Amino acid sequence: MPRQHKAIIFDWGRTLYDRDKETLFSDTKAVLDHLSSRYKLAIVSLAPDQEVAARMGVLRSHSIEQLFSSIRFTANDKDASYRATLNDLDLRGDEVVIVDDRVCRGIKWGNENGAQTIWFQNGKFSNELPDDHTGSPMHVIHSLTELLHLL
Repeated sequence: MPRQHKAIIFDWGRTLYDRDKETLFSDTKAVLDHLSSRYKLAIVSLAPDQEVAARMGVLRSHSIEQLFSSIRFTANDKDASYRATLNDLDLRGDEVVIVDDRVCRGIKWGNENGAQTIWFQNGKFSNELPDDHTGSPMHVIHSLTELLHLL
């Protein structure tokens, strides 16, 4: 990688958390444990207000909440949450990696803000392909474990 990345910002649903099975993906905890020794970790995800407490409960119950330097669940403004997360981490866009299952949200934002982008092409939105509006992700993965070989 040409740049030194200092943090990884993850989406939640269908990236760290399997919404279909209502549990973390089987490799989530191990991957986060490994990456947290080298990077600051953060979550930026859309979530209705009534789901935030449940999501925080999942993070606590799996003992991974403490691995994150910033956790932002927002009802409607993911862009503002990315900016606030960069502020929390005291970093610029080109110092972070964005991992998201949606090209129209996280990958698009990352591309527009100089981040390294990794599309977790998985599940419900795996056929939502990049276009001129979103830009292409720098990498495509199909399991979180693949991050360990990229980062």
